[in-house]
Amino acid sequence: MQFYDQCSVTKGADHESFRAKFTDVNDKRLRNLLVANQRGVAKVASETLQGRVRRLRDFLVWLFEQFHDLHAIDETTRKKFVRLVAQIKQDEDSLGRNRNSRVSDVGDSVIPDEVFLKLLEMVKPSSPNNPFKRSKIRNYLIVSILVQSGIRRGALAKLKISDFRFYGTYDQISIYRSGNDPTDPRAEKPNQKTKSHLATVESSLMAKAKFYVDSVRASFPRAQFHDFLLVSESDSRGTAGQPLSLKAINAVFQKLSSELGFHVHPHMLRHKWNEVFDREGERKKVDPALLEDIRKYAMGWSQNTTMNAIYNEKRLAIKARELSQAHQEKVDQIK
Repeated sequence: MQFYDQCSVTKGADHESFRAKFTDVNDKRLRNLLVANQRGVAKVASETLQGRVRRLRDFLVWLFEQFHDLHAIDETTRKKFVRLVAQIKQDEDSLGRNRNSRVSDVGDSVIPDEVFLKLLEMVKPSSPNNPFKRSKIRNYLIVSILVQSGIRRGALAKLKISDFRFYGTYDQISIYRSGNDPTDPRAEKPNQKTKSHLATVESSLMAKAKFYVDSVRASFPRAQFHDFLLVSESDSRGTAGQPLSLKAINAVFQKLSSELGFHVHPHMLRHKWNEVFDREGERKKVDPALLEDIRKYAMGWSQNTTMNAIYNEKRLAIKARELSQAHQEKVDQIK
């Protein structure tokens, strides 16, 4: 609870500052209000608090796995830990629900289709609208892999050449947890949070990845000392050939956002993947239960996850609107 309390305020705030004395204010009630207001001003947004609490939960899970997973753990300890994590997760969810009470239009897309198509065209290395002076092939792979696979930014940054199945169907990438990778020299190591699975992409994208490995990545001497796919191509800090940082991936999206006039970040492409997935499932008339099992696998979620409820709610809302419209048309005809 002390950790939670500290997470609620800005980085520069400390509890001592909330005990400031207002000697020139005589009214005790007013002094109390001033002190309380100091605390209120220092509070962070609920999204920030949610992220900090989530980081605590992730660390506790990692710590528990480090010390207990390889040993026989007694049932009492296991249940206590499961209960603790569930309580923290409950706090996270409650904070998330405070973000926005507005009911969004079911027709709204996380990225409007016209913006999405413009992004796909812009990022092509041959496009006259490509905003990058260099690293065009690498940046194309960054966006395209996220778009086609629906994986997270951390999973993308962790991808190794050996994860690409350049054989057989020539369209699959291995996504898995690898813990603290000793071959990763990055200070801020990326993390793959979801369970292991195979992500499917177009064969043409696999071919472009192979070209990047053989023709672009191979030109950086430092790249031969590791297996990570994406590398820095700037040597301003002597990092050319080193694994690409998470900040560098963010910088790619900042540049694209500026050119698009629409803020886009890696996780939005994961949501867009789910929108496209729903449309394709509807078009091919896939059984809803089967569709959800496929989604859980593709997203790397466990079978008992509730994450898919986010996307189910939107699809159900669209169906409810369609049925309501059909009913209204029937009533109007009767009239």
